[in-house]
Amino acid sequence: MDWDFYFFVGNTLLGLSMDDFFNITPNHLLKQFIMFLKYNNPDALKDTKPKQIYTLDQTPFL
Repeated sequence: MDWDFYFFVGNTLLGLSMDDFFNITPNHLLKQFIMFLKYNNPDALKDTKPKQIYTLDQTPFL
């Protein structure tokens, strides 16, 4: 796999140093990139599931 692209994203967009990039987990890198997109381009990501809030009277008691 070509790591140049991932290092470019981490270094340029997220501001990670080379040391930070090699110590970060792939899951954390993906979360950081999603947060970057939400902050800089909120229209790029669309939530498919609406957020649902449950109150105490909607929960079943057993």
